[in-house]
Amino acid sequence: MNKKYTLGIVGVRGYVGRELLGLLANHQEIQVDWVSSRQLEGAPLSGLLGEENHFEFKGLSDEHYYRQVTIENLSAEMVAERKTDIIVLALPNGLAEPFVKALENAGNSQIIIDLSADYRFTDDWIYSVPELLNIEKISLHKVSSMMKISNPGCYATAMQIALAPLVKYINGRANCFGISGYSGAGTKPSANNDPENLKENILPYALLEHLHEKEVSYQLGLPISFSPHVVDFFRGISMTVQLELKESWNSEKLFNLFEEFYSSYPCVGVTQSIPNIQQVKNTNNCLVGGFKLSVDGRRLSFVSCLDNLLKGAASQALQNIELALNIEYL
Repeated sequence: MNKKYTLGIVGVRGYVGRELLGLLANHQEIQVDWVSSRQLEGAPLSGLLGEENHFEFKGLSDEHYYRQVTIENLSAEMVAERKTDIIVLALPNGLAEPFVKALENAGNSQIIIDLSADYRFTDDWIYSVPELLNIEKISLHKVSSMMKISNPGCYATAMQIALAPLVKYINGRANCFGISGYSGAGTKPSANNDPENLKENILPYALLEHLHEKEVSYQLGLPISFSPHVVDFFRGISMTVQLELKESWNSEKLFNLFEEFYSSYPCVGVTQSIPNIQQVKNTNNCLVGGFKLSVDGRRLSFVSCLDNLLKGAASQALQNIELALNIEYL
C-alpha cells in the first residue's frame, strides 16, 4: 500500500491502543508499519480487532494489510532506529521517558505523541485538546524537526471542553463530579474494574488531588475540584459541573456563548437538554449541555459527556496527529 505517513505504536495491549488501531485500519494517509508489546510479542495484529463485545470494530477483510503485521517487542533504541514518521506511546504512566530520549537522540521521526500523563506538565511538549489548542503554539513547534504532543486525559478533556468558554466568567473554584465506565481503570485487574466489585455499585476514588484535577487547573489556569467515580458499564464519561459566575447570566446568553465557541469544531456539540453517555458512546464527539441556572443567574450546573476511549483518548490522539500533519480530521 502506498501510504504517505508511517506510524508505529508502542503498547497495544490496552484498550486505547486497540481503539487507535481500529481508527487507523482504513486511514487514507497513514499506514501502521509496526506495533510493539512485550506481553503480546509474536501474536498477529489482526487478533486485537476481533469480535470482542466492547468494541465496534468487527474484524478485518482477508486482504487487509493488518493481517501481515506481527506484534513485536521493541526496545527504545530499536524503535528509534525504525525511522517511522509518527510514534505513538500508549504506555502506562512513567514508562515513556526511555523511548522519548532515544527518539530525540536519533531524530528520525516527525511526530511523537504520548498518551500517558508523563508530559502533560512539560512546557516543551504541545498539550492539545484540539478544540482548545493555541494554533500559534503548534506553528512554533513545526519549525523544528520533531513535534512532541502530549494527549490529554479523558476526564480532563471532558472538564476542559466544559469549562473553557467560561474561564474568565467563573468566580472561584469550579466543582466537577465525574462518572466513568470501568475501561478507564485499564486492563490490569484492580478493584475499579472487578465485575463483582462493580456489580450494582458505584465506586468513588482519588477524591482529592486526582491527577486530572491538577491537569485541568494547570492547563486552564482555573482552580477546580474533581471527584471521580467508576460504575459497571464499560465505556463513557458523564461529567457534572457546578460553579458560580461573577455576574448574572440567562440561559439564552449562556447557550449562545457555547455554540459560538465551538461552532467550527464538529467533534463538540452543544445541546439544550442534558446529554448522556448513550449519545456519545462509540463516537468521536463530546456533548455539552443541560445548562441550569439558579434564580439569580449566578449559580450554574451542566453536563459534559464523551467516550473515554475515543474522544477521551484514541480519536483525540488521531485528531492531534492529523492537526500536526495538516490533514483532515478523522
